[in-house]
Amino acid sequence: MRLFLAIDIPEQVKRQIDNRLKDLKLEYQDLKWVGSENYHITVHFFGEEPSADKIIPKIEESLFESYSFYMYSHESRLSIKKKVFAYLAFSRNKELEQIVSRVSAVFNTVNSLKYMPHITLARYRIPSKQQYLLLKKKFGKLDIDISFKVSKLTLFDCINYSEKPEYKIVKEFNLLER
Repeated sequence: MRLFLAIDIPEQVKRQIDNRLKDLKLEYQDLKWVGSENYHITVHFFGEEPSADKIIPKIEESLFESYSFYMYSHESRLSIKKKVFAYLAFSRNKELEQIVSRVSAVFNTVNSLKYMPHITLARYRIPSKQQYLLLKKKFGKLDIDISFKVSKLTLFDCINYSEKPEYKIVKEFNLLER
């Protein structure tokens, strides 16, 4: 099992994002666009776990007294690591950052990178500098203004990771209402 805890994006928000990406998808058909059915914001990646039964009680422990919150899109960006990643970044959220911190503490995970909530939109091989700058400019101009309430977190299992990932819901964890 390849498990991760995430915010599942509401269907109407997925459609909004897809509508804003329509023209870019036509113009850049060689990018590996993430299917809207797979849009999510990762909270914690557990990796190759033999069983969800072992981690579910720990997730429940870490989410004890966690409250619902709202997510607000911030900007679309490009990032280069081994590939180019196009993503939609979200504004920082204190409740979400506390959840991330508690989950990391319960699972004894140390992450040297600052947590940045985002939805991956596309992946691409590393292009020439000129191509990269043009793509960066286009994604920088992309205006995706969305917001939504997060009332639950979802534990997903990633199936068929190599070709086209499929995400199966393992368990949903409701957050408290204020």
